[in-house]
Amino acid sequence: MNTSPISNQLRLVRREFAEFRHGGVVLSSEDAECFVKRLDGIILDALNLEAAAELRRWNKESAQERDRLITPRSVVVLNAFRNDPKIVPLFPGRGPNHPHSRS
Repeated sequence: MNTSPISNQLRLVRREFAEFRHGGVVLSSEDAECFVKRLDGIILDALNLEAAAELRRWNKESAQERDRLITPRSVVVLNAFRNDPKIVPLFPGRGPNHPHSRS
């Protein structure tokens, strides 16, 4: 993966080919192969960027959906299961030193 931004890579390719506008330049098969490989690299960078953007969007949407579906009380219950899935405290948040706990 190239470290320069995709737009810079495309500008460089455009600038190089813009020089050929007025002349009848013919690419050798080796030059054409290098050009195709450069474009393949730019395409791969673009695909990686698109995948990262899609992942960010998906994560944001799922966080919003989670927040919409899970109420604050549900979070308390879910957190109670995290310590030991076999033991669920009757009153989460009340330890033995809580003022309303029974001794």
